[in-house]
Amino acid sequence: MFKSLLNKLLSSDKHPIPVTSAVRSSPGAGSSDTIPLSPISQLNKLTGKYGLGGAMQTGFIYTGYNRADFYRFLRDRIPIVSSAVWTWKNLCATPQKSTIYGGESEVAAARRIVQDLEKRIHPNPFLRGNGVARLCEDFFLELFTTGSFAGVIVPFADGSGIDYFHQLDASRIVWKGQGRIEAYWESENGNLFPLPKDALFFSALSSDIKNPGGIEPMSSIPFVVAIEQMMLEDMARSAHNAGNPRMHIRITPPDRFDTEGDAEYIDRVNSYFDDTVNQFCKLEADENLFTWGDVEVKIVGAEPGRSSVWKIHREQVIEDVITGLKLFPWALGRSHGTTKNWVESQFNILMQIVDSIQEAGAVFADWLRTTELRMKGNLAVPKHQFAPNQDPFQLDRRKAQEIHFRTVHEKVKTGYITKLQAEQELGIIS
Repeated sequence: MFKSLLNKLLSSDKHPIPVTSAVRSSPGAGSSDTIPLSPISQLNKLTGKYGLGGAMQTGFIYTGYNRADFYRFLRDRIPIVSSAVWTWKNLCATPQKSTIYGGESEVAAARRIVQDLEKRIHPNPFLRGNGVARLCEDFFLELFTTGSFAGVIVPFADGSGIDYFHQLDASRIVWKGQGRIEAYWESENGNLFPLPKDALFFSALSSDIKNPGGIEPMSSIPFVVAIEQMMLEDMARSAHNAGNPRMHIRITPPDRFDTEGDAEYIDRVNSYFDDTVNQFCKLEADENLFTWGDVEVKIVGAEPGRSSVWKIHREQVIEDVITGLKLFPWALGRSHGTTKNWVESQFNILMQIVDSIQEAGAVFADWLRTTELRMKGNLAVPKHQFAPNQDPFQLDRRKAQEIHFRTVHEKVKTGYITKLQAEQELGIIS
């Protein structure tokens, strides 16, 4: 059933389903068809002028319907956006492993089935290594770029297992229905085809009944990014206008002699000026200039503190971009005087977010492996796990745990609490 329906989808536009395509985004995706505060014509003008795109430079034109492509374009072209998405992806895509539970014989058979699946599950057959782990990396990258990830399993013709996982552009999924939501694939010519629930995997950031397509992490920043690029060019033009540091040489004309006529005085002044200019032109780096006290040398341009206002304004805009991508500035090396305790508290919040999003990645990996096992008639249960991120405050936490343990131990020794209560307080038993 999966194969016949997928073939219908693949042949609907006389070419395979594109991974990225500039077609209208699905209704209820969490934002309107235009970038807030930025008319389409204005944004295209900015993208063309400030290196964000434009038909003359890259062939990319923002139409108001191809937001997903625009977000991918920002991710690939704007350093601060690329760094934020890269950081999110690598915070979540930590080293991975899978444990299989069940009867001994089933587990042994399941391991062989899963190992074979790893070799073919990724849609790019030229990528070596763990296919499910690679798909999880694709999952996090797309999730933090467009806010959603989608794909369908492509089974073998006889239905004996999964051939590979076909990634879809989630922005082309149209959601319909009230109460029970159904997903439809929108083809290039506008036709809608129902997507099979059992073969489709979809995940989104903060989706709800009104916005099943989830939120778009970058929906709040394109206009801010355009402003930041404008500021960069304005800074460059301002620096160019100020010029590189140059020497400004002022020569005081010599006093006029009483016996000197106008023509003689002018000739002497011009001769003195030309001689001084020649001296400077022929002056080597290790030579000195000797004059009377009538020559003044100054350095013009590049005064100290000239760029401080630019720097403050640009840092504020950059922090707005980072905040729009749901990160803390210090995570990208942009902290300004934050204390250790403040960073530690933010780190805890960040890791809680990572844990919850990693859980979505584990659900995706478990769904792939479980589907393959069930199609093979195997009832073993796979469990995907991500290694925790390294904790820079681990020593402080260990010391706090040690103090907590000694405090509870003293309570037991003095009879304030029982040993059972102590185990509950320490979290040994619930």
